[in-house]
Amino acid sequence: MPTPLLTWSLRFSVCGCCGALRPRYKRLVDNIFPEDPEDGLVKTNMEKLTFYALSAPEKLDRIGAYLSERLIRDVGRHRYGYVCIAMEALDQLLMACHCQSINLFVESFLKMVAKLLESEKPNLQILGTNSFVKFANIEEDTPSYHRSYDFFVSRFSEMCHSSHDDLEIRTK
Repeated sequence: MPTPLLTWSLRFSVCGCCGALRPRYKRLVDNIFPEDPEDGLVKTNMEKLTFYALSAPEKLDRIGAYLSERLIRDVGRHRYGYVCIAMEALDQLLMACHCQSINLFVESFLKMVAKLLESEKPNLQILGTNSFVKFANIEEDTPSYHRSYDFFVSRFSEMCHSSHDDLEIRTK
């Protein structure tokens, strides 16, 4: 089992360099994830990330892309606690950041929702569905007509006709 110092250095180092050389948005994103996913989102660090995103809206697309990268990696590694934390963070950022840069962030957000909906795990599909519903209820100042929702329409239609054994999951 690695020591805490080794764990820290592996988690935050980049090619053997000091972790402080990483971009600030990556450090802020990494800090919202606790050591144990059972602890949930680190609220104080999420507030810092939200403040940073509001202060530097041009970084919002990079924050979304990095969160997307982490979520896809965590889904592949079956680390579902961290997946839930990433989606909670995305939902909070989406609700907090109503600015011109939101369209770039939305692309990453929708990519992650699609990844969850493609999963075989019903709980991840439900998580993706709930996030999409939150997104759909946001009124945009300037609607973006270039987005394609064909995948989502198709996938939600499939889910409506689900034949999952558990009635409660099928209903959700």
